[in-house]
Amino acid sequence: MRAIAVSALCLLTLAACATGTDNCRTPIGDRAMTPDRVATGPERVGLAVTWGGTLIQASNQQDATELEILAYPLDDCGRPRTDRNPTGRFIALRPGYLETADLRPGRAITASGRILAVREGQIGDARYRLPVLEVSNPKVWPEQRAGSSAGVRPWISIGVGGGSGWGGGGVGVLF
Repeated sequence: MRAIAVSALCLLTLAACATGTDNCRTPIGDRAMTPDRVATGPERVGLAVTWGGTLIQASNQQDATELEILAYPLDDCGRPRTDRNPTGRFIALRPGYLETADLRPGRAITASGRILAVREGQIGDARYRLPVLEVSNPKVWPEQRAGSSAGVRPWISIGVGGGSGWGGGGVGVLF
C-alpha cells in the first residue's frame, strides 16, 4: 500500500512539473539589449529580441495594433519583473487586428519579434525615441493579486499533522 502511495505521489509531482511551464515563454535574443540601449545606440533593425513590461496604451491602426509598453527586465519565463527598474519604452506592432478591450493599462505583457525601426515620439513635452518591435503573438499575463502565488506554479506544500492517538502527513500541489 505504501508503494502505491509513493508511486501516486511521484506521478502527481511529475504532472505538476509538466504543467508548471504552460505560461513560460523563453526569452530570445540578447537580454542586455534593452529598449533604452536600442533607442540611444546605433540602429539595430532586424535584431530578434524578447521584451516585456506593463502596457501603457493599446490602439488599433488601419493595418495593425500598436501596444506602447514600459519595459522591465524579464524572469526566466519571460514575465516582466516590475519590482526592478524600467529599461525604457517600446512599441509592439502586431499586424492585423488585436482586440484591445481587455488590454487595460498596467497589464503585464511580453512580446518577441524583430526590431523594425526606432520612432521619434513624445512623452508629455519630452521628445523620446521608441524602438518598434514587430510581433505576432504578444503574451498578456494573468493579473496577480498582492500576496498571491499566482505567478509561481506549481506550488507545493508539505505538512505533518498530529493529535491524540494519531499522526499524519501529506503533500499538496496547487495548479
